[in-house]
Amino acid sequence: MNIPKAKFEFHHRTPVQTRFNDVDMFGHLNNSVYMQFADLAKMHYFRQFMGGEFDPRRLGVVVANINCDFYAPAYIDDRLEVLTAVVSIANSSLVMEQRIIDERSQVKCICRTVMVGFNVATAQAEPISEQWRRDLSAYEGRELSK
Repeated sequence: MNIPKAKFEFHHRTPVQTRFNDVDMFGHLNNSVYMQFADLAKMHYFRQFMGGEFDPRRLGVVVANINCDFYAPAYIDDRLEVLTAVVSIANSSLVMEQRIIDERSQVKCICRTVMVGFNVATAQAEPISEQWRRDLSAYEGRELSK
């Protein structure tokens, strides 16, 4: 299976630990665990981006869609890490790409997440702020707005 090459450099990496109950009866990492690893890495990404503090009420985005393509199985002894990057920002949404890889840089899966701007106080969707656009572009080292 052809694994798409990343069109950018990943600046954020999150090592993850596989637990005994993360594997299925075939000895593979269960598919649902990849999503847990991706969620953990999103939290660490935003914590670093926001200066070391992660307050979900200040985050300003919520998940609208997640897709994951699986390329190779992961096993309990694999040393895994999640690479995370914001790929693009539209008016009221942003797209993140995450790759779970092993110590040999073999891609196990690629996840794409669409997150939409959200105001927790009003429980309403809202545009991604200009400040976030500038700060995320600076953090990623490239222009992200469409």
